[in-house]
Amino acid sequence: MNGHSMDKLIPVLSLLVAVLAVFVGPLISLRIARRQVMSSLEVANKQIVAPMRQAWINNLRDILSEVSSSALHYFVAGFEDRTDDEYRRLTLLEHRVRLMLNPKEEDHKTLETLIRTMIASLERDKGNESDRDFIAAYEAEIKLSREVLKREWDRVKAPLELS
Repeated sequence: MNGHSMDKLIPVLSLLVAVLAVFVGPLISLRIARRQVMSSLEVANKQIVAPMRQAWINNLRDILSEVSSSALHYFVAGFEDRTDDEYRRLTLLEHRVRLMLNPKEEDHKTLETLIRTMIASLERDKGNESDRDFIAAYEAEIKLSREVLKREWDRVKAPLELS
């Protein structure tokens, strides 16, 4: 190459480098910024959201265990030994669970229905049909409660996912 061609090549190369810097630089900056935002969100999830969700899970577990154990106790005790206060307590627990669950999730709606069926069967005289209704609802409620609590625990442990 002679000196004259080299003189023409240098401005072209300079222009090419400038064009690359204008287009590639922001793309690299965008990727770095996105990683920083994701990292910040993961930290926020671990420090803020996860503990709140864990407290919700613990509270829900306590209420579900109380409603199922109380209902079982009332079922075994017999119709004549149940008091209005016991029914009020079960109704309170039922409503607390309903307010804690997500009405958009099918298993949460099913859990509400099972609890309602379990309590409604206690309101009738003991007999074959109400006994079967209670036992079926009780067993299904325990099983589904475990599944819901496990899934929610898995959500707490999982890294934050953004779309």
